Amino acid sequence: MKNSASASPVEERYEPNGALRLRWLNLPITLRVALSAAVMGLLVVIVSTFSLPNPNMILIAGLVVCSAIFGVPGGVVSAAAMMGYTVYFFSTDHSLVSFTPQNFMKVAVTAIGVTVVGIFVCTLKSAEDRALADATAMAVLLREDNLLLQEASLTDVLTGLRNRFALRRDYSGYAESGRSLHVMMMDLDDFKGINDAHGHETGDLVLKDVGSILLGTFGPECSYRYGGDEFLVIASDWTDDEFDAACKRMRGQMESLSIGADGESVLFSGGYVCGSPRLQSDLRLMMRQADDNLYKAKREGKDMVVGSEFDRATAQALVDKGRSVRFGDRA
Repeated sequence: MKNSASASPVEERYEPNGALRLRWLNLPITLRVALSAAVMGLLVVIVSTFSLPNPNMILIAGLVVCSAIFGVPGGVVSAAAMMGYTVYFFSTDHSLVSFTPQNFMKVAVTAIGVTVVGIFVCTLKSAEDRALADATAMAVLLREDNLLLQEASLTDVLTGLRNRFALRRDYSGYAESGRSLHVMMMDLDDFKGINDAHGHETGDLVLKDVGSILLGTFGPECSYRYGGDEFLVIASDWTDDEFDAACKRMRGQMESLSIGADGESVLFSGGYVCGSPRLQSDLRLMMRQADDNLYKAKREGKDMVVGSEFDRATAQALVDKGRSVRFGDRA
């Protein structure tokens, strides 16, 4: 299955802004402090070098930016830098300790403003990070749920095998692989009689057991419930001997199933072809020829598997005659 790696809509909504968020930058505190100090130091150099009027407006912008990007560490460092420059700028002769009453009031007002702005921006940043974490966790859960739903939609509930939807999904991969394939159509002999004699509940248990045997014999990647009591196996890179041996093992396991008080066995008939598809349509033709071999097994007495090499001309002739791959119409 495609474990798809594609992002969910929630992830796509948040990831474009991820480069600006500390959560995605994942910077250590020391680096956040250093970067904040560098930004504020640069601003201090600019306002002092060019003697900009009202430098606090420039520095407070730096405080907001550092708090928004680097969180509390950035806010603390930028606030300290801004207050340090403010004390230096407004102190008498830049003494850092002597102030006129008017300038002392300016320093006090700046301290209050810096504190309020820093706390407000850092609080927003923390709330943003929490919301982003919740959204990311939700996106992960949604992706997991989507994978589960996708898997459920591709799996037959009763047998645990892949279903026709999964076959449609896998079709191009088989058809274009160019690998050697064994394609087998099979169904249970006289399954209608099992339902009639023992009830549909027993019939469902038989199908479930057959599904387990198929999974154990050929693996989940090869086994499909085609419909009703009919199954499809598409095995890649098996030799004829390996495939025949697997069919024999499967027959023995099915015969060991016991139905009803008389211990009736479960029998099946199968038809397969082996070959390497070269065209997009070859897999469908292989299924048609395998289906015809299944008809032959039924006509020749059931409880057997008939196999042959894939022949495109033979399969195409079946298509031209209107023979289609069907299920539920064989006794």
